[in-house]
Amino acid sequence: MIRIYLFTYAGDADEAQACVRCALAALPEAVITVADDDADPVPERTRKALLAAGARYCQTSFPRHGNLRGPECVRGIISMLAGEAADDDIVVKIDSDTALLNGAWIRDMSETGAHWCASGADSRQFYGLCYAMTGLAAKRAAEVLMHADMPDNAPEDLTIGHTVIELFGVSKGRIIPPWTPQNRAGRWSAWNWFSISVAPEKYVGFDVVTVGSPRPPHIPKANRVRVMDALFRCRFHQKEN
Repeated sequence: MIRIYLFTYAGDADEAQACVRCALAALPEAVITVADDDADPVPERTRKALLAAGARYCQTSFPRHGNLRGPECVRGIISMLAGEAADDDIVVKIDSDTALLNGAWIRDMSETGAHWCASGADSRQFYGLCYAMTGLAAKRAAEVLMHADMPDNAPEDLTIGHTVIELFGVSKGRIIPPWTPQNRAGRWSAWNWFSISVAPEKYVGFDVVTVGSPRPPHIPKANRVRVMDALFRCRFHQKEN
């Protein structure tokens, strides 16, 4: 089973809905759980829309420190990833502002025997926008992190990623280099808010796209969900109602 966990809050309510639409289109067999922040939850209308779209919904009480940081947050996230998973499940963590456009890299993990997969700067770091691991990896990482010493500002992605890689080794996982001008074969990317020629059609071949990259001051945050919706329509050929 593939289990996807999306951590969100009121400020990303619209993005969370777009994220769920993309994830369930890319991996219709997946079970997706939206983990809302009980200190700043999404509106009731959003909760109902998420449930209607096919997602599960719950609230978490651990502090998130603005950007999924700190020991309590790290332990809360890894506990949720491990909680319902069988050893051979694939559990995925995704950010609200990220569009999953192709789930093949997640499905491939079972065939290749990989215990983890993510995009990252090097072989020992995960980028937090989206990463996957087996249920066994999540459980073992949770056992370690429940008792680990962590700095007060420990970032969720680097902390969990480093732990999983230390437990299973580089050879038992896969780091996917993101797209750069030097690596044009990369299939993970960030929406380029500073380009005058940026268009969803240029991103349709990517697997994962984040719209959470820096924006010019004149571009409002509301444009993020518009881009995610455009990516969804372009990739999955869905028309607006």
